[in-house]
Amino acid sequence: MTMTKRRGIRVGVIGCGRIARTMHVPRLNAIRGVKVTALFGRSRERVEAFRADCAPDADIYDDLDAMLASGLDAVTVCTPNHLHAAQSVKALRAGLHVMCEKPMAGTVRDATRMIAAARKAGKVLHINHTLRYHPMYKLLARLCRPERIGKLIHVRRLSAGVANPAMMEPNQKWFFEKASQGGVVLDLGIHMADIMLWIGGPITEVAAFADSRMEESDATDNAGALFRYRNGATGVLELSWTTPAGGSLIEVYGEKGRVRMGFSDKALELTRATSRGSRTTLHTPVKRGRSSWQAFVDAIRGKAPSPTPGELGRNTLAICEAIAQSGETRRFVKVRSIC
Repeated sequence: MTMTKRRGIRVGVIGCGRIARTMHVPRLNAIRGVKVTALFGRSRERVEAFRADCAPDADIYDDLDAMLASGLDAVTVCTPNHLHAAQSVKALRAGLHVMCEKPMAGTVRDATRMIAAARKAGKVLHINHTLRYHPMYKLLARLCRPERIGKLIHVRRLSAGVANPAMMEPNQKWFFEKASQGGVVLDLGIHMADIMLWIGGPITEVAAFADSRMEESDATDNAGALFRYRNGATGVLELSWTTPAGGSLIEVYGEKGRVRMGFSDKALELTRATSRGSRTTLHTPVKRGRSSWQAFVDAIRGKAPSPTPGELGRNTLAICEAIAQSGETRRFVKVRSIC
């Protein structure tokens, strides 16, 4: 019996903001045999309030190195984007498993460093791409398989006026700072690019435009991108933090049918060609399945590998990096080929 099986899995939280408060700590503490035992953040006052509300038995650390050396098994990294890589690498080198918020880093180069550190340490590097665990998106991926809609032709994804940090986290200005690797592409687009990658496979090149329309922002808050898939299909991704009326839509077209999401309140629409024209059916998930946090714990326990490892996070980040480069140069950009 391993040490973690005898005493449970002890987790430290790096960054005590909204995402840790509403998602990471409640989800981890709800898993049997797992407990959040350590907290680290830049504001002592804020961390103390966080502990009182979320993890009353956890110890508070003002020094990250001290926390990493305190006998933990794992950490979850919930800090601003530009801190993810350095903090994750430090934790991995200290011999801890790491769950890192998306995006895993601001650049593919930093993501590669994280993956190398995890491999060298022999530890789990799990990226919190939560939509991979969402029952509706899992159903979407199944319905988009070739046996359902034929060979892929085109994917369109619109995410506009939703999840704007100005409304969700008004005190977190880093979301709108280019120097902090903020902006809509890495915050919202990383999720959307991942879904498009999941549905259609590798993306080889990108053409994009990117704008900064909000007065308080010097990072991209609106973007549009055209993708070319390796199999010849095309894709369009539309992102906005400034659209007043929110919209979240996806359309996937194959040679034999179409899948749409967001056009019905409760279901996915699958339309397939028939001898008499076409037929549309509605589909809803039948069960929820395990969460990203449960998958992380299962990977630590050796039950199954992480479904969202560093390699997946890096592949998605490569698409976002290409969007940013194309938005600056106004040219097609090749997506860096990553195994």
